Amino acid sequence: MIRKLVKLGLAAGLLALAAAPASAEPFKLRVSYDTIPTHLAPIMFRMPGVMKFYNKDYTIDFIRFKGSSLVLQALAADQVDIGVLAFSTFATGIVNANQPIKGIADVAQDGPSFSTVYAVTKDSPIKTVKDLKGDTIGVNAFGGAVDMAARGVLRKNGLTPDKDVRLIEASFGAMEAMTKANKIQVGAFLAPFWAKAQKDGGFRALFQQKDAMGTTQFLFFCAKEDFIKAHRDVLVKFLTDYVRGIGAVHDAKNREQVLKIMSDLTNRPPAAFADWALLPGKDFFHDPHGAVNVKALQSNIDSLAELKMIAHSFDVTKHIDNSLVEEASKGM
Repeated sequence: MIRKLVKLGLAAGLLALAAAPASAEPFKLRVSYDTIPTHLAPIMFRMPGVMKFYNKDYTIDFIRFKGSSLVLQALAADQVDIGVLAFSTFATGIVNANQPIKGIADVAQDGPSFSTVYAVTKDSPIKTVKDLKGDTIGVNAFGGAVDMAARGVLRKNGLTPDKDVRLIEASFGAMEAMTKANKIQVGAFLAPFWAKAQKDGGFRALFQQKDAMGTTQFLFFCAKEDFIKAHRDVLVKFLTDYVRGIGAVHDAKNREQVLKIMSDLTNRPPAAFADWALLPGKDFFHDPHGAVNVKALQSNIDSLAELKMIAHSFDVTKHIDNSLVEEASKGM
């Protein structure tokens, strides 16, 4: 009788174990990134002891995209969950494609710290923007922030883009050589390229992106509205870790470790980043609380409309949701 009861008890226990739900696997987030260290996320998520929820409640599959127009397409096709968009691509997605996306956190801003430099050679006869009539400016892509700022500065100085001054597309990596060879008279330099140009010598700044646009909400995280609604808890946990990470990568005591991670991720020596990366005035600004700069973004979108790069402006507050990162900051 006792053996029978024991057998029954064991059987019941096994049935209970079989019926019990398996422990939930961490949710996998697909997150876009591009140039490091402008995109901080791939760096911070390699720093031990910083993250609170990573690898417990969620994991990340980082996917690299060359340009935010491809990210916009991936978001629309549900091939990425959190995509980094430039403000110009974001505006195109809203106005032209009516995409149901919202900005949820800052990635990088131009202006409060470093601002993209438009430079000439030191021996150039060009001393002011007004001297540019008949010359050529290199920009990385037509319709983007760098192109838009160049056009804005030209107009402020009484010059008509594409009539008085030619603009051509060139990669950021080619700007230094093309300017020195006089194939273009003005090159546009992001932080790493300007640091290299200064080290190599022979350049001086003519104007900066902020001269035309003030602060630019250059890059920010975006997600589709239905994904935000369905996975708000996971997004808040991701952003909690992201805001913790912003502090960690900027902490001076972590600098050697951060430079080593940058080196590992880019196959470049730490010395390539040491003189500029994450330093005040030499690199882009990253909001310490992770919030999208709504005021700057509205101004940026208005400028796009004024320059006829989008059909009309719109109220950005309807397309930005800082509540997730605000909630994340409380949970740190």
